[in-house]
Amino acid sequence: MRLDEMRQTTAVTGPSPLSAIASRSVSGPLRCFSLRRCATHLPLAALLLSLACKVGGDDGGDIRGGGAPSAKLDAAQRAGAYDAALREAFDVDSALVLLIDRSVLPRSGGWESRDTLDARVVRELLNAGAIRGECSPVRKDTKHGPTCVSSGPGYVVRVTDLFQMHGDTVRMFLAADRFQTASGIGPAQKFSFESGYELLRKNGKWTVVREGRRIQR
Repeated sequence: MRLDEMRQTTAVTGPSPLSAIASRSVSGPLRCFSLRRCATHLPLAALLLSLACKVGGDDGGDIRGGGAPSAKLDAAQRAGAYDAALREAFDVDSALVLLIDRSVLPRSGGWESRDTLDARVVRELLNAGAIRGECSPVRKDTKHGPTCVSSGPGYVVRVTDLFQMHGDTVRMFLAADRFQTASGIGPAQKFSFESGYELLRKNGKWTVVREGRRIQR
């Protein structure tokens, strides 16, 4: 698994708080006077940049959601979209310990959660082999990664709702943290990233058609 390698992406670095931003298949420049009004059309890298520049907390904005409605999908369809995004973000195999944090990433650029991922969606992800289980991560400070009750170290992920775009396309965001086991197995140094995805459903199958990523170490 090579999280530092952005498959078919171009890295952009600068004085922002980001360690890296990467995007692929992004559209051309847009005239945009309001982030919220244009967020459903902005390239994902631009949205991730706006998240990085946001100063903590949930201020009532809609940076991730961009004013788009929640997609009207059943648990199996939602799990299928999340599964496709997880497999784009990670090399999902028997060696990877991937756990889900059921606290849903908010539509705003903050982290405080008010919603919980549907248990039926979690079951579908487990049955598909995308995740190993659940974790409510314990964080002791900002310099170290969280801990999870697990047989081995790995990554714990949070996802947003699925936001309906044009046609059969949805947008979502995924945040991941490398974790140690509760007994201290695994790297202690913090490593985290957040990715945005646009996915297209065709013939019942979800495919990632656009991706943007920011990495924080």
